[in-house]
Amino acid sequence: MLIGVFSTIPALGGSFGIISINSEPHLLSFFGWSMQRPTDWLLPIVILVAVTYSICWRLGESPFGRILKGVREDPVATQSLGKNTFRTQILVFAISSGLAAVAGVFNSGWLGVSTPNVFGFTFSLTIFALVIFGGMANFSGSMLGALVLTSLDPFLRRVVKFDQSKAFLVQVIIYGLLLIFLTRVRPQGLIPEGSTIASILRRKKSEGRTEMGKASETAPTFAVREAVAEVSQVDRHARWEKAEIVLEARGISKSFGGIIAAENLDFVLKRGTITALVGPNGAGKTTVFNLLTGAIAPDTGTVTLLGRDVTGRTLDSSARSGLVRSFQDVRLFQRLSCLDNVLLGVQDQPGEKIRSLFANPRLVTVKEKETHEQAMKWLSFVGMQDFADVPTASLSYGQTKLVSLARVLATEAEVLLLDEPASGIDVKWVDNMLELVLAISAEGRTVCIVEHNLRVVRDLADHSYFMELGRITAEGTVDELTSSPRLAQAYFGTV
Repeated sequence: MLIGVFSTIPALGGSFGIISINSEPHLLSFFGWSMQRPTDWLLPIVILVAVTYSICWRLGESPFGRILKGVREDPVATQSLGKNTFRTQILVFAISSGLAAVAGVFNSGWLGVSTPNVFGFTFSLTIFALVIFGGMANFSGSMLGALVLTSLDPFLRRVVKFDQSKAFLVQVIIYGLLLIFLTRVRPQGLIPEGSTIASILRRKKSEGRTEMGKASETAPTFAVREAVAEVSQVDRHARWEKAEIVLEARGISKSFGGIIAAENLDFVLKRGTITALVGPNGAGKTTVFNLLTGAIAPDTGTVTLLGRDVTGRTLDSSARSGLVRSFQDVRLFQRLSCLDNVLLGVQDQPGEKIRSLFANPRLVTVKEKETHEQAMKWLSFVGMQDFADVPTASLSYGQTKLVSLARVLATEAEVLLLDEPASGIDVKWVDNMLELVLAISAEGRTVCIVEHNLRVVRDLADHSYFMELGRITAEGTVDELTSSPRLAQAYFGTV
């Protein structure tokens, strides 16, 4: 489509493009450097490659690059951590377009012509092949892929002695076969993402600990165990009654066509307490989290956080305001390490801004060290510090739940919405998860959980809301709710 559009612009030569660029010497002169012979291009191209590599490396190996990797894996999860994914995608598109434009100028000058057909399917296939061949999201791999595959054409013409048309045909066939082979046999390319000698050594050491952890099938123990005292439900509810309101929802409603997902919901979350949303499947509990955080905009009603109206804010804006959620299905970034997952949760990183990356690198370096220390603190809090360099795809399900909790905690949000934190994990992990959530509340954080396990709710919740068909029909302690025959029937399907 773009080729068709540019073909209609007379200033660009129409469908024929710009022919005989060599007849206009000013197009081949950069800062007094005239490039009329092939050898004249060597120094400018080396400089261009070095500058481009430096820019890409600086962006990719920075907090900004972590956001890009998060967007690649799961844009919603990235946004839920307070990252403006839309702005990030626009920025990286603009930067890549600028680099491509500069490369296009050099390419047109080298060929002597600039026609729409130069950048057709074959050219796109070449770019795609060299990235897949070398390794995606790996700068050394991309350089290797470019070096090997761009050498194929001169090799076929000058060594094998193929004519230009035959060399072109063989080249396209080789590219196609390489793509098929690599996507099936080695999709990570020759050099996988994040492969440096130091990272490989750290990962091997951590993976050894991962295997030992899986083999022992022992859940980690935490230093907070003795710090959490058992308090009766009555005492906890009395504490909830006196606590300060942090978040208040009034008249929240949402419908999808004729289906009412939430109807006139009124509830509050209080500082330093744990509130539970309980009810049967399909009651609308997770929808409430979506409405509070801005993943879904409510049709009516208001949400206030610390006295500020946050109704209808975007997911990232809500997170930056201090309202963060976890997900029932965890949604970790599988190709990133545990440490990188938690690093993405840390707020206000200078390295996430392109201006700071290049204008104030010293500040970025200092803050990055502090950010690593903060992320390691939360990994240690959940007992996963020994797995910092392990990709989360290598973890057991219980371990992913712990890393997910550490990632949410790293945001330092005032209100944490935890969607079924104990679901799907082995019994031996549940007690540890309970201790962690209680310790979070003891630090003064406001916690709201969605949970089906009534034992978990009974041990954690200071106050509970019972939901049915998008409505809150009762509230109180979990024992008060389950003692009602009608609510028990609604929850369990029997009296």
